[in-house]
Amino acid sequence: MRRVLVTTALESSWPDEEPVLFLGEWCRRFSRRDRWSNLDYEVLIYHWDDHALFAKDFQYVSRLYERILVDLAYTLNRLLVVDHGIRYWRILIGPWLRQFIEILCDRWRSIECVVDRAEVSYTIVLDGSQSVVVPMDFVEFRRLYNSEGWNHGVYAAILERFPQVERRHRHGETGATAMPPPAPLHLSWKREPKVAALAAWSQAAARQVCENGVVLVAPYMSWSDKLAVHLRFRQVPLIWSLVPQATPTMESGTREWSLSGHPTDPFDQFVREMIPIHIPKTYSDGYPELMATVDESPWPKKPRLIFTSNAHSCNDLFKAWAARCVEDDSQLVVGQHGGQYGNLKFFSTEDHDRTISDAYLTWGWTDPNDARAKPVGQLVGLKPLTLAHNSQERAVLVTTVLPRQAYRGMSVPIAGQWLDYLEDQFKFVEALPEHIRSALLVRLFPHDQGWDQVERWQCRWPEIELDSGDQSIHNMIAKSRVCIVSYNGTPLHESLALGVPTIMYWNPEHFELRDAAAPSFSHLERAGILHYSPVAAAKKVAEIWDDPDGWWASTQVLSALNLFSEEQNQSPDSIVDRVAETLREIMDAPKPDCET
Repeated sequence: MRRVLVTTALESSWPDEEPVLFLGEWCRRFSRRDRWSNLDYEVLIYHWDDHALFAKDFQYVSRLYERILVDLAYTLNRLLVVDHGIRYWRILIGPWLRQFIEILCDRWRSIECVVDRAEVSYTIVLDGSQSVVVPMDFVEFRRLYNSEGWNHGVYAAILERFPQVERRHRHGETGATAMPPPAPLHLSWKREPKVAALAAWSQAAARQVCENGVVLVAPYMSWSDKLAVHLRFRQVPLIWSLVPQATPTMESGTREWSLSGHPTDPFDQFVREMIPIHIPKTYSDGYPELMATVDESPWPKKPRLIFTSNAHSCNDLFKAWAARCVEDDSQLVVGQHGGQYGNLKFFSTEDHDRTISDAYLTWGWTDPNDARAKPVGQLVGLKPLTLAHNSQERAVLVTTVLPRQAYRGMSVPIAGQWLDYLEDQFKFVEALPEHIRSALLVRLFPHDQGWDQVERWQCRWPEIELDSGDQSIHNMIAKSRVCIVSYNGTPLHESLALGVPTIMYWNPEHFELRDAAAPSFSHLERAGILHYSPVAAAKKVAEIWDDPDGWWASTQVLSALNLFSEEQNQSPDSIVDRVAETLREIMDAPKPDCET
């Protein structure tokens, strides 16, 4: 049966009565059930359900990214009349460029699968898809790639390369719009007196910062620890994230340029054609305004060392400043900012973070092939609690949500695979004894990503209490009888660091571990902490329910926790001392050879 191809959830691009082929499982939304409950539809098998293909594509994109980065750096240097090295451009545009290529690769593979089927009659392309919304910066790009309108436009552009699929145009807008500029930082002395006072102090202190010092911007540490690190270096303590920064305002200029270099295949050619159209303004026509804003910023011009764990990804103003400082011989140190770093089999963000840095501070793991990986421990500085968990009544199940379309190369549930992950949560709940199920609190991820988590849970388990994710996860975990973590991520490291009896489980095909990290997690598996089946995890929760503290204090569990903590999740007596000592060692050591 020939079907009409539907690429996104924009219902204006759906046919009225004909059979439909949906590109992804994103169509299965509870809020849409009235629209498609009687629809004759089929969902295309997702290409990256084939793990071998995903691994092959990950390596292909990695190689393509490196080649295009060189060509784009050369092109931008000529276009903007500057002369920056590859490392400069990697710091500034690397996060966007790598993710842009990964997203396009996923969408391209989807259309290839459609063409291979040869069972599609046509697809509907909305007129508005031809009007590309150019993001101002990386933050706006992240909002766009999750939108239906932006993806509809990308699929329309790809389909132009596949004439086998007939495109029928229909009048309609995609709804893709630019994001308004962020509101300026404003703190109320009445509602947030301590924060407002610290912000006022930081703003005043920023003017007194000396050159050749250490700058900490979003290092994933508590405010008190950040101030203490400054004092270790005998410099003015302040919180740079509370210092107001100017916001560049820019309009789109000419984009009549092409990328240098020679494509090696049709997808390579497509990416090169899309870059001048979609590259954020801050990296191209708005670059002069970006650099003028950097000049106005209060950050020191020539710091000796810059340490961040978060700002190097999404903060374009910081990236432009840091990239310029690095070219002036400053050292850039990046810290681990999530529990998946150092253990996922594929993780392009970690690859980028480690490549741009002179040193990479980890939560405990090392890499014999990369001397830049330096273990310091959990940067947020969590300590074991003295709370008796046997006296607590609630069990907390911590869950996650991922975008409905692929957005990054990493070993997690991708696109519709999240529905399989959700089904594992339902299986876990079903396997619990009734008295434990009635004591369960499900912690939902605060960003729904259009999956309608609440409706799905209420439909399947209406008696289960749900938490929207607004309250502090640390407090929730700390006050639980047992914490159950359903994915490989930050909460499992935090729960272990807090000393809370913890059970974790996930599908190993969704959260693939790298070979070097597998032994660390094997310690947890042998002790009954980690499970690769939701039913097995539920049985373990039932087994320890009457005395979770006793189980957590058992010799086998303590031995496994000590081994895992040493290798993946260290909790030093003073994270401030450890970070300060490591940064000082980095400054005193000869600089590693880095790309120029």
